[in-house]
Amino acid sequence: MTGNLKRLRPYEQPVETSQPLLIGGSDAAAKGFFGFAAFWLLTATGIATLFILQLAVASFEFVLALPFGLTIEITPDTVSAGFRHAFLWGWLANAALGAVFFLTPRMTGRPLRRVKTGVLGMATWNVGFAAGLTLLYLPAYADIGLVTAFPLPVNIVLLAGLVMVSTSFWSSVTGGDDSDQPFVGLAWFGVAMLTLIGLAAEATVVGVLNLEAPTDALAEAVWLRLFVLLFGLGVPIGALHYLVPRLTGRPLASGVLAWSALAGWAVLGTIAGFGAAVYPSVPYALTSAGNAATIMLLVPTMAIVANLVMSISGRWTLVLSPGPMALALASLVFLGGSVVLAGIGSLRSVQEALAYTAWPAGLAAFTLAGAATAGLLAVAEHAWPRMLRRSGNTGVLAYVVTWSALGGAALAGTALMAAGLFQLGLTGDDVVGEEAAATLFPLYLAAWAGMGLVGLAAVAHGLSAYLLAAHGRPVQTTAPGSSEASGAAAPSPAPAGH
Repeated sequence: MTGNLKRLRPYEQPVETSQPLLIGGSDAAAKGFFGFAAFWLLTATGIATLFILQLAVASFEFVLALPFGLTIEITPDTVSAGFRHAFLWGWLANAALGAVFFLTPRMTGRPLRRVKTGVLGMATWNVGFAAGLTLLYLPAYADIGLVTAFPLPVNIVLLAGLVMVSTSFWSSVTGGDDSDQPFVGLAWFGVAMLTLIGLAAEATVVGVLNLEAPTDALAEAVWLRLFVLLFGLGVPIGALHYLVPRLTGRPLASGVLAWSALAGWAVLGTIAGFGAAVYPSVPYALTSAGNAATIMLLVPTMAIVANLVMSISGRWTLVLSPGPMALALASLVFLGGSVVLAGIGSLRSVQEALAYTAWPAGLAAFTLAGAATAGLLAVAEHAWPRMLRRSGNTGVLAYVVTWSALGGAALAGTALMAAGLFQLGLTGDDVVGEEAAATLFPLYLAAWAGMGLVGLAAVAHGLSAYLLAAHGRPVQTTAPGSSEASGAAAPSPAPAGH
């Protein structure tokens, strides 16, 4: 008998290595964005805890002297700035970009292009943000601004990362057959990505110009409203136009309604940004047009909510279970409520009365911690099993993610808006200073508890992803342009009817 008998013993053959779970593949950038997003949301919650502790114990702050005349300052001002930046740039931006990179190939039915460029952009963005968040506690380097206080070098790094991310996105969107009808969710993403890179470039230019404080504050107010409306809400809305039909197994109820709502939101959202430009040198007509557009946003919002709710019709049992569908519906509820409250707040008398209270922070909680966060968590909960190609039972954690996120956003928003109304009444009664702070503290404590629940949702979400990666059952899937046995990630075209 000839031949090598060892070849007849298959148990001695080397084991084939599988594709890495957390790095590599067409979903590598999406995994990175979602992973960093959960980390930064947890970081923001920790910073909020420090802030509420400083409100309770005024002496709980310190200044550490460094060489070369520098100081690290842990004060209420720097801590609150750290929370705002961590939530907006850390959690919201990362989660939104993760949704874009996860859903784009599934909407087009084609793998992402320039994957390595996207991964490099993701890494650059988060390295730049980590540096910027650290520098916020060094006032000598930090700039002035509620959410644009990063120094110029950090803005340049963030812009470079965003350019790489945009290159991967746009090459993936424009690289297919011209005869393909574009999916409405991709159009939402396109508007959001153009808005983000435009605003990042504007923040960099403003940092170079070194404007006077009133002009800088005015530019940031317009910048922030445009960011929230066109990017912070634009990405979750676009994602829900894919996610709801995918979860229900049905097409969108109306393609005409979807495209009309997008057009209305893009136009009115752009004009609404100027409603924040409340300054004597700004023409009254421009500010009034912005306020009117803010109120009129209710029209495309009703179209969005109605279209997606009609798409759920007949599959309401999906909403009764925790997970993506429950989060998606809650996102729509928060979206409608936020737009109504924003319209009320844009009335000139209301704006003048509540502008310097906690009421705008409550509206931001409903909008960003509610509508945006719920929508993005819905995408992330749907995404991890598909990116990791794992299935498993994480039912308890799904309950924690869903109800902690929704309950936390509702509690934080309600408490802050109540604090704003109480603050208005106290000011009218000439109650200021420590007495007013003591009266409002329980409401601020409730708001912190709400943000703590949102942070708990981030912990449960991250733990769920880890358990899927470590203990989930492998699932074979296919990707466009690959063979059935490839076992690659599974981007699949969006349902028809869009």
